[in-house]
Amino acid sequence: MKFLIFSLLIFGLLLGLGAGPKENLYQVISIHPHDLDELRPHIETIEQSGRLWVVRVKENAPSEVMEHLRPLTGGERSYSFVGKLITNKVFRSKPVDYQGMLKKLSLENIKNEVYWLSNFETRYAGSDENQLATNGVAQKLEALGFTVKKICYHPEACSLVAEKAGTILNRDVIMVMAHIDSVGEYYAGADDNASGVSVILEMARVLKDYSNNKTIRFFISNGEELGLIGSTHYAGQLERGNQLKNISLLINMDMVGYNTTGVLELETDPDFGDHAEWLAGVAAKYTKLKTKISLGAYGSDHVPFLQRGVPAVQTIEDWENKNPCYHMECDRPDALNYEYATEVARLNLAAVLLKDNE
Repeated sequence: MKFLIFSLLIFGLLLGLGAGPKENLYQVISIHPHDLDELRPHIETIEQSGRLWVVRVKENAPSEVMEHLRPLTGGERSYSFVGKLITNKVFRSKPVDYQGMLKKLSLENIKNEVYWLSNFETRYAGSDENQLATNGVAQKLEALGFTVKKICYHPEACSLVAEKAGTILNRDVIMVMAHIDSVGEYYAGADDNASGVSVILEMARVLKDYSNNKTIRFFISNGEELGLIGSTHYAGQLERGNQLKNISLLINMDMVGYNTTGVLELETDPDFGDHAEWLAGVAAKYTKLKTKISLGAYGSDHVPFLQRGVPAVQTIEDWENKNPCYHMECDRPDALNYEYATEVARLNLAAVLLKDNE
């Protein structure tokens, strides 16, 4: 009887996670292995699904543990979602051939870019090799006709902004980003995050001759692995210039190359759950991906923008089956699933095209 009552209480707690703030419940906001080793002895897991991990903290937990946790604010949840794609009226008199554009994406191009980026000895932010990789990506984007500028938070550590100005609503911005830096393991960081940058390069190639209504912006951030430094720096710049309001959608790609399940997580904060559900609808119509939505964002470059009210969604591999070489030297190109990465490219390119034509 006691077990039944306890089970009912836990079931009721899980059902109510999204209803409002819950006292003494926290979301884990760091999944770095060394942080988890410190954290696990002091927590009791209440729910764990994909990127969302809700815990209760045991008594007398040290203050260092609390740095890896965030009190629940209400609305955090993880769920599978397949919905219909909802689009608004378009400006164009001639419809866009969405499927034709998506067919231009090349798996081999994405694979080649991952191998190229993984061939730098290290992409640790600020290192000589990181600067060479950043300059190389800038040259590739410039060759595709994008206007590229460096956004440096340190003389030796720069992010990149590459834009293709809109022909009608050039102040409206659709932004896609991925971080170029790695944790510093030699000739590694293929999934984290050469995969995201490689998808951006392939999206840029397909879009080079596309006549876009709105401005399409690619942001290659630096210093993500050191604490979201480049994205926080750039988000602050845009905020001071009152330019954040121009971003109608931001998609972040972080680790989109390893998969065995066909599942892609769409992560954002509860306030922007409708944007994640819209993206899930795009996935259902234009890709083979299965989507899981996680509300309660952390640990990647979409977070500084969400904190400033920008509708941002992260696309990231199925976290329950994530790359076993996460943050390790074995994160190499030959272990990746390039069919999956190409499906992520299809999703994000379709989202850009649809948003551009709303």
